[in-house]
Amino acid sequence: MNKWILAPTLAAILATSGCMSNGSGNEQAATMNRVDAIATLSENIEKVGFNRVEVSPGVDEVLNICASILERQYSVMDEYRTQAENHADVQAFLYAHQGKTPEQLQLAITEFDAGATSEEDKIGPKIVAYQASIDEVTQRNTQLGIELTAQLIKLGYLTSQYGGEIAKATAANWLGGMMKADDERTADNDVALAILRAKDQLELASDANELISLEQETIEAIDGLQEELEAKG
Repeated sequence: MNKWILAPTLAAILATSGCMSNGSGNEQAATMNRVDAIATLSENIEKVGFNRVEVSPGVDEVLNICASILERQYSVMDEYRTQAENHADVQAFLYAHQGKTPEQLQLAITEFDAGATSEEDKIGPKIVAYQASIDEVTQRNTQLGIELTAQLIKLGYLTSQYGGEIAKATAANWLGGMMKADDERTADNDVALAILRAKDQLELASDANELISLEQETIEAIDGLQEELEAKG
């Protein structure tokens, strides 16, 4: 029997990467730790995979949507990681000034840019570029969050319907697959194992979605700043 991957919780990933640390408050480190957490999630997602199945009529559609959601969430997370790496200085700056009003944030930007030695070092233009690049990512992430919620309900129903088969598959997995016949059963051809993999897929997708959602306060701060500037302009 092929053992399925049990998805780690987001809290465990964040703790391992240092994102939940109450250490020195180094903003740049906090940003990079989040990137590290995304890298860990990406590895786990790749292990679970996005295989589609044909195991049972009426079940296949639900399971394949789970795979599709994880695949799309993986793509969104990869794009987020790219933007986070490209704009690490912006994220660090906004993290350092989180919770400030648009006026206070604008003052901090003005003060920072006044001390810049070149145009390339100014944070204001970088924030504008970051907003443009991350808006689409967060919009796609929000939509996937809605789909995730609906799919979790459907998968929960399937899990209850196949409770007996899933319990047997789980027991066999923990016992190490003692029966040779089980060697031919995988998440690609067995309904119970396929449902268990779908659960892992949605758990990983939820963790990735939540991790990106942590950026929402940063985006809201930028949007508030933009609205303030437009009102004054």
